[in-house]
Amino acid sequence: MVFVLSKQKQPMDNCTPAKARILLRDGSATIHKQYPFTIRLKDNAAHTADKTYQIKLDPGAKITGVALVDSEAHAVFFAELEHRGERIVALLQTRYRKPKWGNSFKKKDSKFNADTRRPEGWLPPSVVSIEQDIVHFVKKMRNLCMIQLAAVESVKFDMQKMENASITDVVYQQGTLMGYEIRHYLLEKKGHACQYCGGLSQDKHLEVEHMHPKSRGGSDRLSNLNVACHTCNQDKDNRTLAEYVERLKSSKTKLDQTRIKRIEQILRTNKTFIGLRYAAWANSMRHHLVADLEKLLPHISQGTGGQTQYNRTTGMGLPKEHYYDALCVGRIPSSGYRLVTDKVLCIKSYGRGSRFRGRTNSCGIITKQLTRQKQFFSFQTGDVVRATVPNGKKKGIHLGRVAVRKSGYFNIQSTGLVVQGVSYKHCRIIQRNDGYGYTLKQRS
Repeated sequence: MVFVLSKQKQPMDNCTPAKARILLRDGSATIHKQYPFTIRLKDNAAHTADKTYQIKLDPGAKITGVALVDSEAHAVFFAELEHRGERIVALLQTRYRKPKWGNSFKKKDSKFNADTRRPEGWLPPSVVSIEQDIVHFVKKMRNLCMIQLAAVESVKFDMQKMENASITDVVYQQGTLMGYEIRHYLLEKKGHACQYCGGLSQDKHLEVEHMHPKSRGGSDRLSNLNVACHTCNQDKDNRTLAEYVERLKSSKTKLDQTRIKRIEQILRTNKTFIGLRYAAWANSMRHHLVADLEKLLPHISQGTGGQTQYNRTTGMGLPKEHYYDALCVGRIPSSGYRLVTDKVLCIKSYGRGSRFRGRTNSCGIITKQLTRQKQFFSFQTGDVVRATVPNGKKKGIHLGRVAVRKSGYFNIQSTGLVVQGVSYKHCRIIQRNDGYGYTLKQRS
C-alpha cells in the first residue's frame, strides 16, 4: 500500500499502488517520500480521509516487528525495525579518552557533594536506544496515516525458568551459588579437572574460563563459566566452543582428539551458556515503552506472548516472523486479517553520525585525524541515492545507501552488495539521511 498526504501534508487514507501510479501520471500528486513510499496530493478533492488505523508492535531486543491494520481488518503495511543496542554497548566499551588528561591533574576530593545516584527509572543507553527507536518510528507513522490505536506485546521473561524448567517455590530464592563462592563451586562441580582435556595436558594450573567469550558478548553468568587448565584456555583463545572444535579437527594428536570429544559432549548437554542479555533488555524497557506510547496515542492495549502465539498459529496459521507476530498481538477478528500487501520494509537503525575524531590504535590513541566535514558535493553518508553509471565495469543502475568520500567517489550499499568507487556525478538523491537504512523484501 501507498501512504497519501494532503496538500497541507496531513495524513489521508492509504491507496493501492495502481491508484498512486494514476495520480502521479496525471500530475495530481507528487512523490513525498521513498521509504515508506508516500505521495502528496496537489488537490485534496482527489482523495478521502475517513479511515483510522491501528499500529501493532512486537518489541524485541534485536528486531521489532510492526504491522499496520485499518478499520476494515486489512493488514496494509509490514515492517521490521532492526536496533543498534549492541553497537552502542561496543561504543561505550571502546570510547576514546585523552591519555594525558588523567595524568595532568592530581587526584583530589570533589569540591561539592553532588548526588550522582541514578534517577528512578534510569535505563542504560543501549536499552534507551531500542525503546526510543520504536517510539520514534510510531511518531513517523503517525505523520503518514491516522493512527488512533496501538497494540503492544508486553512480555516478561522468567529468566530462571529459561535456565531451569523445573524450578518452583522457594528454589527461586536459593541461587546456584548458595553456600559457595564461584571458583570453589566450579572446582567442586567439575571435579578439580580441566573440562577440555581431562588433565591430559599435565597442566595443573586451573582457571575459570568463559565458554562463550566475554569479548564477544558472553556473560559472567555461572552457566557460561567452565574450568580449564592454562594450556587449554590459551589455546582456545577468544573462540566459541563450536569454532574451537572446528580448528581442532585439523589436528590428529591425542590431546586434540580428546578435546574434541569432551567439547562436543559439552555442546550436546549445555545449551544455556549464551546468556540472557536480550531477555533482560526486553524486561527492563517494556513499561517505559508503554508509558511513552501513551503520551502519543489515546488508546494503548497490551497482549501477552502466549496470546500472540495462539493467534498466529491457531487463529491465522502464519509462519514465525517478527511482522506476523506483531500482526497477531492482542485481540484479532474472528475471521482474521486480510493481507493486502506482499512487501515488508526492513529498517536498520544507523544513527545520524558520530563524533569520531580519528582512527585509533589498540591502546585507544588517535593515530589518524579525520575531517570534520560531513557533506561532500551535497551528499552525506546515509543518503539514499540512485546512481546511473553509463559505462565501465560498474555500468548500470545502483540504488541504495551511500557512504561519501572526499575524493568524490562514493560507495553504494544495496541489498547484500556494495558497489565501490561510483562518482558523485552519476548520483541523484532519492531520500535524505534520517538515521535509518531501508530495504524491501518479499513477505513469506
